[in-house]
Amino acid sequence: MKNFLTVSVTTFLFSSVLWVLWAFFLLQGDDNSPWLGPLLYYPHAARVLCIVYFGYRAIPALFLAEIWGPFFLFPEAFNFYPYIPSLISVMCVPAAILTLEYAGFTLGSTQDSPLNKTNYKHVALITVISAFYNALIKNLSLSLFEVNYQDHLVDILQVCSFLIGDIAGTAVVFILLAIVLRPILRSTNQDSRIH
Repeated sequence: MKNFLTVSVTTFLFSSVLWVLWAFFLLQGDDNSPWLGPLLYYPHAARVLCIVYFGYRAIPALFLAEIWGPFFLFPEAFNFYPYIPSLISVMCVPAAILTLEYAGFTLGSTQDSPLNKTNYKHVALITVISAFYNALIKNLSLSLFEVNYQDHLVDILQVCSFLIGDIAGTAVVFILLAIVLRPILRSTNQDSRIH
């Protein structure tokens, strides 16, 4: 239970920080010159990283963050309850992992694993597949609820925006985390070799 609480708090805080950063950059544009905020969607990185590294225990906290983000940051923009779209967004990462497992690529932590969760290429593969699922399934659900769509028609531009935004935003977060965490991990490894 202690581990579950630690994972939940860490996941919720990480996801919430990414929501706040994304909202900050999204609001920097104005109506005359729209910023590419939708094309750099940072919260998808929290979904991927937390589920890949913490496992399925991260799902409840990610779901809470997916609900908290829109309600806290954009309360006027959400005239519907985001529970189902939020659940779809979170569950796209486990769906991507299960798709890869079904194809014979199980996610492990050793070099012998077909998918190694410490290999950035494998995490990128999960990112792309989950972004694809999110773009299709979430936009389908939004069209069924008539959110941003007329006559239940899915807009291909919005689907592409979701896909590109999830992938590009996650890439930006990965790169920033690699830059920030590299010196910390390097000093930790050197300290462990000394002792």
